[in-house]
Amino acid sequence: MADTNKTPSTYARKTPSTDNLRAWIAEAEARKSRALPRGSAAVLIPILIRDGSYHVLYEVRSAKLKTQPGEVCFPGGRIEQGETPGEAAIREACEELCITRDQIEIVGALDTTIGPGGIPFYAFIGTLKDYQDTWSEAEVDKVFTLPLDWILERDPDIYPVRLEQRFPDDFPFSSVPGGENYHWRAQKYQIPFYPGTDPMLWGVTARVTYSLAKYLRS
Repeated sequence: MADTNKTPSTYARKTPSTDNLRAWIAEAEARKSRALPRGSAAVLIPILIRDGSYHVLYEVRSAKLKTQPGEVCFPGGRIEQGETPGEAAIREACEELCITRDQIEIVGALDTTIGPGGIPFYAFIGTLKDYQDTWSEAEVDKVFTLPLDWILERDPDIYPVRLEQRFPDDFPFSSVPGGENYHWRAQKYQIPFYPGTDPMLWGVTARVTYSLAKYLRS
């Protein structure tokens, strides 16, 4: 009789076969889907109706915060353990905008953006109902909106940046063909800016804004 306590990966190691390898990989994929990279973040792109048109809501981070004070952002933050990206986006929006869960309706999601440091950044599109211009003064200095039509009608200025490569003193160049003369590919990163915005809309928030525009144009 087969030992039913053995996991697929145990069989794959001890009894190599195509089926066992497939089960092993499926098991690894399931673990991967449950474990988001450390530092993964999620934001809500809040859309509301004002003066008969759609507006996108932004926050200006509090000047008292230690990280990125005074920068423009969407409501959002780190994904907590056991939380899905969508749940994190809603929780953070409720905390930062002083609203309740039933005021948010998620209507879509953008492709995952890779933020600084290669960390996944999830963005969800949501409508706000009965929003009264409230926010948490501990995290937010103010909020403002941009007409969605304004966003759809223009592209940001995009500046390519080459990321510098630094190697530790004990990097094993002797194990690399060509050693220290090996032709490393320069890592590139694009930083967008929306000129004419005040405060300036740039960086990851501008990248997500541009992704929203391209998504709605398609």
